[in-house]
Amino acid sequence: MKVFDTISSTEAHVTVIDVRAGLLSTTLRALRDIGFLEAAKKGQISFAVFHILGPSIASLDEIAGTSSLLADSSYFLVKNFINNTTFFDWDPATYDTYFSRAKGAYEITIPKLNEMACEQVELAAVPFVSFIANKGANGQSASYSFVLRGYVRYWLGNVWAEFDRIKLNDLLGAEVQRTNANMNSARQA
Repeated sequence: MKVFDTISSTEAHVTVIDVRAGLLSTTLRALRDIGFLEAAKKGQISFAVFHILGPSIASLDEIAGTSSLLADSSYFLVKNFINNTTFFDWDPATYDTYFSRAKGAYEITIPKLNEMACEQVELAAVPFVSFIANKGANGQSASYSFVLRGYVRYWLGNVWAEFDRIKLNDLLGAEVQRTNANMNSARQA
């Protein structure tokens, strides 16, 4: 409640909510029930969902429950490669069964980051860009491995390229512009 009750009064332009695996459908139904999804549909707020998928059937099953609630929202299906598993790409029928359910959804593929590099970023407790820049949590110079920083730099470049491929900035920018236009129209009425 604290997050949603303060959305219109906060100066933050973006609010990120991380929902535990398996709770996205439940969370979206709650957002529907409180009128949040309707407000997004009317353009009173911008709303985007990044549905992080694992390569399991349980993860893919959740697409059906979420896509029906997100018909009017920016919906991103994110294949997150945390290990060397696949997303049923070897079986197009299985793949299509799940991904075709999300009409209008954008598919994003996040490549796998080298395990050792990922572990060191976690231990450093800094953003990826700080790790690459060899900066610690306090902004001071750090002594992270050149090789591991290189892995992270290469991986992050691929992530940004994937965002550019789907024109993520344009998609989200259009969503924000649509919300601002609707809010201005409502104020004038």
